[in-house]
Amino acid sequence: MERSSSTADLSMLLEAIRQFLNMEVAFTSRFTQNERKVELVSANDDSSFSHPLVSGVSDELNNSYCFKIANGELANLIKDTAANPITRSMPVTEKLEIGAYIGVPITLKNGDVYGTLCCYDKAANSQLSQRDVDLLHIIASYAGQVLGRNLATKQHKDQLRTAVRNVIDENLIEVVFQPIYGKHSRSYEYYEVLARFNTQPYRPPNEWLHDADLVGLGLEVESAIIKQVVKRLHMAGARELKLKTSINVSPRMMESGLLPELLSKISSEQVRIELTEHVSVTNYEEFRTYLRPLIERGFKICIDDVGAGFASLKHILEIEPDVIKLDLSLATNIHLDSKRQSLVTGLLAFARSFNCEVVAEGVETAEEYQTLAKLGVTFFQGWYFSRPVKFEQLDNNLKIPTAV
Repeated sequence: MERSSSTADLSMLLEAIRQFLNMEVAFTSRFTQNERKVELVSANDDSSFSHPLVSGVSDELNNSYCFKIANGELANLIKDTAANPITRSMPVTEKLEIGAYIGVPITLKNGDVYGTLCCYDKAANSQLSQRDVDLLHIIASYAGQVLGRNLATKQHKDQLRTAVRNVIDENLIEVVFQPIYGKHSRSYEYYEVLARFNTQPYRPPNEWLHDADLVGLGLEVESAIIKQVVKRLHMAGARELKLKTSINVSPRMMESGLLPELLSKISSEQVRIELTEHVSVTNYEEFRTYLRPLIERGFKICIDDVGAGFASLKHILEIEPDVIKLDLSLATNIHLDSKRQSLVTGLLAFARSFNCEVVAEGVETAEEYQTLAKLGVTFFQGWYFSRPVKFEQLDNNLKIPTAV
């Protein structure tokens, strides 16, 4: 069972109820299709059981006290298991050395039985009473709420993991290309690669990437995207298409050490590496060690979303990129906003001080382009120039707006 703050609270409550009842072992169990699985366990340190109960152990349902109590075959309270005609012949009685037992079902909000909350002693215990059973019912009611939430969270994650795993295994990720226009060359100089997930119903890439991170598959999805880019670059070479790209790379991917190998058969002329400014880097000195092998091979480093992210100018100062990409929020209606214009002017001056290219993202209108160009921006990306296109369309001459 995944640990959470609510599960930790339940563990403390389990210990409290064990001590209150003055019993040697308290535990919760969960029923699966065929087994009773022990989850949380609280035991007296002074107990001398030959086979102490431990979390994770499983038994067949029909061989457990838990299932027979939940199924109504056993009473909730058994003061002396040797005197009970059912428990005295059950193998688990001897195996766990159970002399007295008390247990109640844990029921979820929808009425399903999750498992049981139980306590037992090594010796018979004549002091146990119906009031103890009633107390366990109260605690089990709370446990049902906690475990029900945990179960729902786990089931949701399992569903997400299955969906993300299917996307990876069935190759449902493709890449599209959005051009970056160069004012001086008056042409599209390279393309930012964007991921698309071919699923029904359609979901935006950011949702898939969020889910992948949530279930621990973020690196696999990111690797699958980069492999798609590499595949397309090889295909472009076979077609004598001079394709240059930029790819989005998370700090997690950089710190994994996987990227140099993923790009081992790709020229640095073909790929630029974009790092988002939205994500915090806690140790820049260490982070630069991951960048160094790529920089030494000639890969250009870009910082994305400048002006809207987490680390602001510190990110740029510490990483010393070759390119900064202005966040699309700066381009939006910049022709109507003198403050945005001043900020872009300042960022351009800052970038020129260490010979860094500046790309304006999110350019959607001629007015936005013209204003940014007058301020000194020379590279542009956005729907005004082109929406992302599929690889097959790169052979065609993508139209450049006549106003540029």
